[in-house]
Amino acid sequence: MSDQNKDISAFFTEIPPFLKIFNLTNAYPTDDSKFIVEFNPGVELTHSNGMVVQGGFVTGMLDSCMAQFLIYKSKGKQIPLTLDIDVKFLRPCAPGPLKTIATITKEGKSICFTDAVLYQNDVLIATSSATNKLVDNPF
Repeated sequence: MSDQNKDISAFFTEIPPFLKIFNLTNAYPTDDSKFIVEFNPGVELTHSNGMVVQGGFVTGMLDSCMAQFLIYKSKGKQIPLTLDIDVKFLRPCAPGPLKTIATITKEGKSICFTDAVLYQNDVLIATSSATNKLVDNPF
């Protein structure tokens, strides 16, 4: 089975509304060390006459990619709470297809450290790192 065809539907039964706003188009693990989430944000998430996706939305896409990876790794049994996140904006992000790639730097019993990068047209747009607290999924 190719990486993009791995069935992750058991862990992700519905797309949360905020990911619909980001226009999530795909999510899949590449292997046990990376997780990819693809988005296609529209002009409704921009400033500067529709040319630049607002930084908070870029941060949200990076954060959600790291979180989705942790949910996938726990098989949906745990959900991550972001304790802190650091984002570096390297270039403006335009509306259109984006690829975020998350990795897990260090896993503990309840604290994980994650990283994510965001690309547009194979150009690095932003990088991030986060500290996440894992809690049992109450749902």
